[in-house]
Amino acid sequence: MGGIFPFQNDGGLPSNPAQPNNPAQAFAPTLPPLDTSALYYGNGCDVRLRPHVVNSIISEIAATADRAGFGYQASSLHNLENAIRYMIQRGIPRGAPLIEQSPFYYAAVLDPPATAYNDFMTLSLVPVMSVGDTQNQGYVRIRANNLGYVPLLRNDGQELRAGDLAPGIPFLCVYYQGAFYYAGLVDSQVPLVLVGAVNFWIRPDGNDATGDGTANTPDKAFRTIDGCWYAVGSRYAGSPTAAIVMRLGVPGDYQGGDVGPYGATVIVQGDVNNASAYRILSKTSGTPPNAAWSLRATQVNNFALNGVNLVMTYPGVTANGVACLSLQGGQNIFTNCVFSIEVNNAGGYVVILQGGGAAAAIGDTYVHGNGHTIYCGLDVNQAAQIPGVAAPSSATWRWDNINFSGMGYSVGDRSALGHINTSVISTNTTGQRYYVFASSVLYSLGQTPPGSTAGVVASQGQVL
Repeated sequence: MGGIFPFQNDGGLPSNPAQPNNPAQAFAPTLPPLDTSALYYGNGCDVRLRPHVVNSIISEIAATADRAGFGYQASSLHNLENAIRYMIQRGIPRGAPLIEQSPFYYAAVLDPPATAYNDFMTLSLVPVMSVGDTQNQGYVRIRANNLGYVPLLRNDGQELRAGDLAPGIPFLCVYYQGAFYYAGLVDSQVPLVLVGAVNFWIRPDGNDATGDGTANTPDKAFRTIDGCWYAVGSRYAGSPTAAIVMRLGVPGDYQGGDVGPYGATVIVQGDVNNASAYRILSKTSGTPPNAAWSLRATQVNNFALNGVNLVMTYPGVTANGVACLSLQGGQNIFTNCVFSIEVNNAGGYVVILQGGGAAAAIGDTYVHGNGHTIYCGLDVNQAAQIPGVAAPSSATWRWDNINFSGMGYSVGDRSALGHINTSVISTNTTGQRYYVFASSVLYSLGQTPPGSTAGVVASQGQVL
């Protein structure tokens, strides 16, 4: 039997545009039927409208009501209409678990199966993570049934961040022009107000994709400074008492990193009693590299660096210099830190301070040249200043075994460098001691900058 659709021996006829009334109200379907020809009941006496056709119509409506979850009423002429509205209301055809297949890839099985992605297609999905995962690991790609993977994006068109999807928490997404869009704000779009100091752990055996920084263990810690800042810096809005404390969990080699901009306090913490063991190596920016540094802080309101070893390992020359520490603006303090030069670098600096920032070293600061040549020790420019430290604090800069092809100190463009409560101890350092220029001042205060030959004062510079 053909259900409500006729076979040819029931008098079924194909649609006929030349005779629009035979059969009446018949038109060729956009999609052909799967198991027969598209036939209609004709108008002639040869039509056989058997009882099973009427029974099939009843069965189709009853099946729709069953799927919608309500019993039909014989006295009603709205059973089909109510069933359709109930299915839409309950989200039955468009809701499914979204099951993690592998990191970053998820799949949903819709009933009925989706035949294609189309603009405005809206799904209700519930993430189901792999064992041990408490969130998505970063960007997300999803597929419905056997259709291909497509991006799931935030509502601003950017990729999801780690933690934007949580297991068991439903969400809506809408397909448009090649991607699904999360309908609403995700966690990474809603900064949290940070109050007080919060620790986030980093260690070389951690995981930027799955870690959340809440414990000093491989499964919880971030792997890199950049991974921690990517996950944390954009999530927490600074308050006057806020501090993001990025703690290096174990001695070892760490990838170079960036922090900032940030309107409160950021602290990178190693071990002030064992700074040499917490090594942060050079990273580069751009292809080919236009700059390199071990650590860079950009427009952080208050930045502190405690008990770490910034190591210059990049040997190349870049347009914007190679630095162990690059500071752009903000108030910056580093305590009991070590700077290690492990390569010759003709464009290398120990510290670059720019953009109106201020910096001070507290305690013992060691600069180990290891016999290598770099361009400059401290470069202070663009209205920046390293004045020394205020009492009762004191500081000692210890420079050893380093050669400057440029100068020990470069102070320019309305900047100042001083030795307030600061001692300078140099051992086997060679090169010009300083170059002061462009309305800038070096306050030597009886201390001798590192180097072996006299410094130079030029173009409105002063040495006091």
